[in-house]
Amino acid sequence: MPAQYDAFADDFSQTRNRPWPEFEILKPEIKKGERILDLGCGNARLRTSLPEDLIAPGAYFGLDLSENLLKIARKNHPKDHFFRHDFSQKLPFGSDNFEVITAIASFHHLLSKKEQIALLRECYRILKPGGKIFITTWKLPQKYFWSNVLKLRFKNWLIPFGKEKHPRLYRRVNDRELARLLKKAGFSVSLATLFEDRNYIALAKK
Repeated sequence: MPAQYDAFADDFSQTRNRPWPEFEILKPEIKKGERILDLGCGNARLRTSLPEDLIAPGAYFGLDLSENLLKIARKNHPKDHFFRHDFSQKLPFGSDNFEVITAIASFHHLLSKKEQIALLRECYRILKPGGKIFITTWKLPQKYFWSNVLKLRFKNWLIPFGKEKHPRLYRRVNDRELARLLKKAGFSVSLATLFEDRNYIALAKK
């Protein structure tokens, strides 16, 4: 998640204080005692939704670029691990390290296919054999279509946040594109679909 979220971290966190329904698709894929890496973890909303008898305290790792959102996450989950890191760069973990990786509404912040593939290959590297990756991306609101196309933004859209209209750039990544990218990175894709006409989701295995 981009560092500019620091400017409105508290307001943004208030809009991310409940689990999304698609989390229920992920939970059955997690086995008790596994380690999970959450890319673009924000305020650790996903962690809050995962019971501690499934993911034990200390078995959750979150990466984000917003230090202010990470402060909220650390306050709420002091036994877990949070790092400020740009996940368009090499991930700071050894190979075969995690059973589960998630990217909840964060993958679309990577604004080029080159960055997307590089991240997925890094995820493949640090996942244990048989490990799983779960990704969600926005179905971008059509009300922003013309404002972006008229400025020649075809793939990367500017979508503001809140009353202050804080700028945020998103890459349009649908379910078909997610599946293609995951396969190119070496994954076996078990699910790629539009969920509740709101978010695209993909589940894949190393």
